[in-house]
Amino acid sequence: MIKIKSLAPDGSYCCGDQSISGYDQAGQELKEQFLHDARALFKQTGEFLTRLGWTECDIHVNQSGVAGSGDVYAEFWKPADTLNIIYCTIGASAIPFSGRKDGVIIMARQHQREAPHNGVRKAGKVSYRTKTMGPNHFIDPGMNSQLLATELLKIAGQEDDASAVRLMQGVSYHSRTAGVLPLPALVMRNRSDAELAQVAIGVAIAAAAADASVPNGELTGVRQMTLFEALQIQDV
Repeated sequence: MIKIKSLAPDGSYCCGDQSISGYDQAGQELKEQFLHDARALFKQTGEFLTRLGWTECDIHVNQSGVAGSGDVYAEFWKPADTLNIIYCTIGASAIPFSGRKDGVIIMARQHQREAPHNGVRKAGKVSYRTKTMGPNHFIDPGMNSQLLATELLKIAGQEDDASAVRLMQGVSYHSRTAGVLPLPALVMRNRSDAELAQVAIGVAIAAAAADASVPNGELTGVRQMTLFEALQIQDV
């Protein structure tokens, strides 16, 4: 099972009480680690979103100058709806309002964009421009990639998709007839969790009944990947 990615704890990216910067070698190395971790977090978040049809993703790293932390931002969207995206950025603020002393923040919002009428392209891609922006949503920088994917879908108004991400817990039933079926966590925190569990377990029971009807010797010798194996990505 792979490790679900998240940013390092508060204070991991700066020296003492200083903000994240590249004024000296030690600070620069910590700054580069911060940008590396932020990009990795977005990458794995995109893997969760891909399961729900949000297969398109652009991730950009801005190193900035020595005085700042730099930032990483990502845009996620569905291929059938290229004009409506989720924008999210990870950086550090001089005012530590996120609760972290190092000022690390995660902010996300919806963007509606449009393609220029002259059909301008960059590197073979359509160059979009932002038409409207939704309100800023500040997200707990301690969230891991799975929770971040859930929050981004909520911001996009995709509550059903957000609930589906919560089912991706790394536990799955390997059905011979229906493939890999994700199962929810066994700890029910509220009625919504219980309802999701009821649906998921019901699907697994139905698949088990179908599996039992397959004669011995058929569909054997095939090992299916777990959901988290399918989501596995290499470190960047």
